[in-house]
Amino acid sequence: MKQIKAHIAVSLDGHTATLDKELDWLSNEVKAIIGKYYLDADCLLMGANTYNYIFEHWGGWPHKSKRSFVVSHYDTNVTPDCGVEFLTEEPLQRIYELKQETDILVVGGGKLLTSLIKAGLLDSLTIYTVPVMTGKGIGFIGETFGSEWKLSESKVLDNGVICSIYKFRKNLYTSV
Repeated sequence: MKQIKAHIAVSLDGHTATLDKELDWLSNEVKAIIGKYYLDADCLLMGANTYNYIFEHWGGWPHKSKRSFVVSHYDTNVTPDCGVEFLTEEPLQRIYELKQETDILVVGGGKLLTSLIKAGLLDSLTIYTVPVMTGKGIGFIGETFGSEWKLSESKVLDNGVICSIYKFRKNLYTSV
């Protein structure tokens, strides 16, 4: 079985973006590090909000050379010729099947990360804690059932950013 990994930047007060979905509080160093992982990945997985943000802010789909999957309630794919597939029917089952054949990198966070953690599908979580407080913003993660993670590496980057890599150990509770 392959791995599902996520790299995500989080403000000190637990936000992944401002309320208006902007990332201008992120340093160029963090953007470059996370961007390199996106470039090196074979397969990308994201939620609809992240897909829409990328398309709107980057003027099209920048990841044409790789398989990309979007978890959404509705198929609003405006880039079907760019290797993007929407997962609208039983997305967690489809993600489990994809995980059997390829490594997957999660782009963005929030709802999708929460769902992957609840389902026990996320193997590795790299968090870049940025020493900025955004005030109000989009939360890093929603309510989970509880899970145990092992810190495998932690280092301080330039500008006081802390990079922590966690490996999934086990779910503490299962959903009913």
